Amino acid sequence: MNFAESKSSSTGVLQIEDKYFYNEEHGLPAIMELFDGHIGKNVLEIGSGTGAIADYLYRGGRSVVAVEPEAVLAKRVRERFSDNESVTVIEKDSVQAYKELKEQERKFDTVIYVSVLEHIADDSQEFKLAKDVLTPSGKILIFVPALPFLYSPIDANTGHVRRYTKKRFKKLIQEAELEIILLKFFETVGILPYLIVYKILRRQTITDSSTGLYNNVILPLSLFFYRLTRGRLVGKNLVLIAGKAK
Repeated sequence: MNFAESKSSSTGVLQIEDKYFYNEEHGLPAIMELFDGHIGKNVLEIGSGTGAIADYLYRGGRSVVAVEPEAVLAKRVRERFSDNESVTVIEKDSVQAYKELKEQERKFDTVIYVSVLEHIADDSQEFKLAKDVLTPSGKILIFVPALPFLYSPIDANTGHVRRYTKKRFKKLIQEAELEIILLKFFETVGILPYLIVYKILRRQTITDSSTGLYNNVILPLSLFFYRLTRGRLVGKNLVLIAGKAK
């Protein structure tokens, strides 16, 4: 997820700033609704962060393999599911994890990236690796920041390599020989506040007040407009669902 947490290398204790994980803890039901009907029973999650999505999936009756390269976060996820056999953790980056899973001949009906792909430099390779572990009818589910003109200091500070466009996704999907099932914008209401606060005013941290505004106003309104327009309005995030070409 957003990797703007602070870590203590001497103690290995994650000092969590909850505001940096608002998409995980607070916006999660809304984000997962965007994937409604497309999440299978056997899920590979890339970039598990604090384990919120794994928990959501597990509570929905799914089996989850959570990949997390950050040692402190991986430890936190393992502790969160220490008595739960439905969630396992791989403490490696995605390339190493995919290699391990391929050697084990593991297959998944769902591979999910929520606020993660934008951190990965070689996103083209990522699609091809994900495809290799998909079942024939499996799907890749992705939620990422969109609209490159919004790229701001806070994007850089949180490790975002890029913000996405539909054009880029179409190119990546074609290169990986996959097909698009759904590709839509989300979070229409958030564009203007983000532009003003983070692009124009160049604020480099997420405050408690902005988190509250996002959770209580921007996200609910954006979800309302998404449902109303079926994702036809431009938004500051993109939702992609892709599968193997038939």
